[in-house]
Amino acid sequence: MNPEIPKAVRKDLLSVMKKAQRLLNTGKTKQLKHLSDHSIKNITIFQDQDSMGMAVVIYALSKLLERWGVESEYAQQARELLGSAQFSLDQNKVDEYREKMDKLTDFVSTIDQSFKVYVQKVIEKAHIKKGSSLYEYGISAARSAELLGIGPWELMSYVGKTRIHDEPDMTSDTAQRLMYTRSLFIGK
Repeated sequence: MNPEIPKAVRKDLLSVMKKAQRLLNTGKTKQLKHLSDHSIKNITIFQDQDSMGMAVVIYALSKLLERWGVESEYAQQARELLGSAQFSLDQNKVDEYREKMDKLTDFVSTIDQSFKVYVQKVIEKAHIKKGSSLYEYGISAARSAELLGIGPWELMSYVGKTRIHDEPDMTSDTAQRLMYTRSLFIGK
């Protein structure tokens, strides 16, 4: 038996799934990709497999929709599978929800041979976002990149697109920064 999904994660997953259904119905692939980015942000906050799985599936669905269109049989099957998983999660049937998400993942990976690339891309984005959080909290860019196994240029490229440098300097003592950094890796 798998552990339960925390209430905040469950609520966010349901919200993402509802938005994804609307976007799948209207064929808005760019917004679907942005929704995947929202899920990536959740990975850095919640650090759970369910958020990771959702980010990957939503990104893959956006690619599937780009390739095959909103009217394709693949899009219809994806909507049905996502709706079924959403219903299970709404009923708080966690094991059933995860089984259905596994089916959706299998479906997408069967249709699109690039699925493994999508998984890697989502994981890389999550690492970069987590690195920017470390940097924002006062850990050097080089050290943040080293801790997460990403290149410092990737991290700084991302940080340059954010407003981190525009925020007022909120320096903290070393103990607070260390506690924060540890919480990113082992949770609270």
